[in-house]
Formats: sequence, C-alpha cells, structure tokens
Amino acid sequence: MKLLSLLIFICCTCTSIAQDQYTYVDDKALGIPKQQTYSTSGIAGYINNNFTGEGEKIRAAYTWIIHNIAYSKDSLFHFNTWGIDPETNMTAILRRRKGVCENYAALFTNILLKCGVQAAAVTGYTNLPGNDYWNGHGWVAVQLDKEWFLCDPTWDAGYASYLYYMVQPTEFIRTHIPFDPLWQLLEHPVSHKDFKRGYFAIKKNAPTYHYKDSVMAYLQSDTLQQMESAAARMKAAGIENADQQTWYTYNQMKVQIVHEEENMQLFNEAVACLNQAKKIYNELVEYRNNNFIPSKPPAETNNLFVAIDTLVQGAFLKLDGIGKKTENFQYDTDSLKKNLSVLSIKAKEQQAYIKNTQSLNKNR
Repeated sequence: MKLLSLLIFICCTCTSIAQDQYTYVDDKALGIPKQQTYSTSGIAGYINNNFTGEGEKIRAAYTWIIHNIAYSKDSLFHFNTWGIDPETNMTAILRRRKGVCENYAALFTNILLKCGVQAAAVTGYTNLPGNDYWNGHGWVAVQLDKEWFLCDPTWDAGYASYLYYMVQPTEFIRTHIPFDPLWQLLEHPVSHKDFKRGYFAIKKNAPTYHYKDSVMAYLQSDTLQQMESAAARMKAAGIENADQQTWYTYNQMKVQIVHEEENMQLFNEAVACLNQAKKIYNELVEYRNNNFIPSKPPAETNNLFVAIDTLVQGAFLKLDGIGKKTENFQYDTDSLKKNLSVLSIKAKEQQAYIKNTQSLNKNR
C-alpha cells in the first residue's frame, strides 16, 4: 500500500512539474507583442529569443496559433495557396486572424521552420468514432529529438486544448490518414480501407516501411520531386477510394503545371538567347557597313561570332528540352528553331567576309 501511494505521489509530482513548465511557456507565448504577430518572422523571432530547446518552441508556436487564429470557412474563398508566395499567404492569414485547416497547418509549419524545428504540412482526411462523414483535412508532422509526432492545431483551436498536440503516429492514425502513406510515419502503414473500417492491427508478414529515411529524402527534395514521389507512393500503395483519387488527380495537375512552367521558362530563355545573338550580329553588320571603322583586331571580332554561335546552340538545347516532361501545345518551337538556323547561316557568312577583308587589309 505504501509503495502504491509512493508511485501515485511520484506520478502526480512529475505531472505537476510538466504542467508548470507548460504553463510558463503558454503564458509567455500568449504575451507576444501585437506588432510582432503580423508575420511569421516576427512570431518566430520572439519565440527564438524567449524560449530554449525545440520542445518549448514547438509548444509556444502551437499555443499562440490555437488561441489567436479562429476557424472560418469564409477563408476558403480568401485563400488559394497554390502558386502564391508563402510569405504573402502567411501575412494574409495573420492579418485576418482566420483560416481553415490548411492555413493552420501552413502557419504552424512556417513558424516552426523559422525556429529551426523540422516540420511538414500534411494533407489527408479524418474520421472520429461514430462519425460517418469523411473530411478532407490538413495537419502537421513535427520532429523532436529525432522522433516524429503529429499535431492538429485546427482541432485544438478555440478549445484551449492540446488533445491533438504532439501525438504518437500510432495513435494519430486512428483519426487522421494522409493521402501520401509516408506521412503516416509508421513502420507498417494502414490501408485506407482498414482506416475506414477502424482496423489498425499490424497484419502478419506486413512489410516494414523505413519511413525515417524516406522522410529525410523527401525533405531534401524540391517541391516538384516531393509531388512526384508522393504520387509514386500513392500509386504503389493502391488508390482505394474517391478521396485518394481526387487528391492524386489534383497532385498530378500541380506537377503538370510545374512542367508547363518549365516549358515556358525554357522557351523564354531560348528567345532571350536569340535576341542577344541578333544584337551582336547587328553590331557586326554595322561594323562592316562602316568600313570596319573604328578598327577592331581580328581576335575581337572572332570572339563576337563565337558568342553568337554559343547563344544559338544554347537556344537549341533549351528548345529540345521543351515537351520532354509534359506535352507542348503552347510554344512554336519550330519557328524559333528556323529563325535560329537562319541567323546561324547569316553569321557564318558575315564571319567569312569580315575575316577575308581583315586578312586582305593586313597584307596591304
């Protein structure tokens, strides 16, 4: 009996100490000066200056968000995060003090990254026991002491609760499932079919998924590589329902947009090369028409023709890259290649003429 009483006393004491520590962090987090709360840089700056250790910084960021950002469906019409500069989006959320799940997730992730804490926004859908309505949703994965946890600031906002704060992945999967199986953060991912029927037991002979290595590789990739790898994982795991298919289609649309932007960039760069080559060519023609006055050494004029050739060949390479990742229906690469070929021929004719003239003048 005495031993039991001692254990209860120790547990209560530890809980009290932990709660006191959180009370200090929470109180201080809620005291961020208002003028610093209109940018994630301002909030992160305050947190970095007033808290030590990643645990305190994570708690401070979470506390401020769930107490200061109100859930509002009208934010669906105010925010379209795809293609918008992240800082512009963060500023809009902080000025309105309103948002939906993806805004909560983006804000929390952005602040944590600026505090030096590894985090990633996650997209999926949710379910609570007894609720047959499946909700598309967004939340956050957070790394602390080399271990990954999951947070849902949207579900804690407005209640001053921390029920969905730094939850173990094995527990979080009971209410949240990401579209990309990587972000289950489980060695044995749960299928979407099992999630919807509430079955979470590890199946016999289930392959082990070394998610930590995959997460590290994901975080070191660029946005396009992340979207492509997510699609590949989804396809490999199997797309089992309409929710997954919708997100997969949306993800592939974003991949295509990126590739189309790459096509546009390549085409614009090829046009810039052509224009620069034309400019040099016109300067050489003007030099010839002025009877080679003022005189230029042969090496200088030769270098200008080399520059034209380099620009032309560079433009051809850029044009050859268009349409390799997604079909090109927008840019007339054939006409541009024709213009490049014509310029290249004219430049070689001018080069031969100028070289011959310079040689004759030298022998006089």
